[in-house]
Amino acid sequence: MTRLSVTVDTRPHFSVVTLTGDLDKSSAPRLEERLAEFIRRGHVYLVIDTTDLEFCDSTGIWVLLTSLRRTYERKGWLRLVGVHGFLGRLLELTRLRDAFPIDSTLEESLREVSGGGVPVAR
Repeated sequence: MTRLSVTVDTRPHFSVVTLTGDLDKSSAPRLEERLAEFIRRGHVYLVIDTTDLEFCDSTGIWVLLTSLRRTYERKGWLRLVGVHGFLGRLLELTRLRDAFPIDSTLEESLREVSGGGVPVAR
């Protein structure tokens, strides 16, 4: 499996977190710690770009759900971008797809979050 690479692009009103590689039981704890710290520091408006995510297991889904809950608790939001492959199938099988606002592309997501309204789940 490929290691997980996490890149954060902090913008004035939100941040884009790009995931590349595999989000699994070995990489999920590190991502969870990083996102939790980021959220604790007040970055509660997050776009998580999964376009280059090659694999995701149930541990990865748990990290995304936990981060979603943490942003909501702080009156923020979390959107997913580019959901496909293992992540897409897991979200469908677990019926969690509707828990997340999901955009097809980063450009679509940026238009949504720049539109002024708070993005809500579909």
